[in-house]
Amino acid sequence: MASGSRFVSHVKWWFIVLPLLACVILPAVPDRALFEISDAESQSVAHALGDDRAAAAVDATNASFRRMFVNTGAVQATLDAGGDDELDADGMHSFARTWARQFWMLVYRVIYRAVVMHTWLVGILLLCIAATVDGAVRRKIRAAAAGFASPLKFHLAVHALLVTAGIAFVVLLLPVPLVAQSWTALAVLLPLLLWVANSST
Repeated sequence: MASGSRFVSHVKWWFIVLPLLACVILPAVPDRALFEISDAESQSVAHALGDDRAAAAVDATNASFRRMFVNTGAVQATLDAGGDDELDADGMHSFARTWARQFWMLVYRVIYRAVVMHTWLVGILLLCIAATVDGAVRRKIRAAAAGFASPLKFHLAVHALLVTAGIAFVVLLLPVPLVAQSWTALAVLLPLLLWVANSST
């Protein structure tokens, strides 16, 4: 029961609390450059996928952002919500517009990173399935040979798996360059942790 509650708390922390905090706090940072897609990131995508697929990722991002947020009026509504510039004696309207502008830049970059990550998604899923099956088979072979399971190894692997998946999710929001090769590292690490967890139960 305690381990189950810890699992739920990890999931809430990585996939709900941290993303919400990032979405609320980060746009208040007064540095527009932090919310732009850096040259290092875009160049890494072009290097990993090729110029044509990198350009296609940008087009897909633009289309998705426009369809979900521009055409629906969400972007304009938040930019206009601060009130009239002439009544901005305390600077709150300016702050609100800056926050909204940088929030949407943050959202745009998240969509871009998700589009890029999608290129690796099928491969990651296939490797994870293969690792899960192989780990389960190895566990059964060990059990048939009267081998011992390792609850500690399983516990550590599951926690490492949660942390890795959580970081992979939260990093979509962070104002740091996310080079495309990071997804290759994830494609190695996630299946490895799944294999350890399934072979150790």
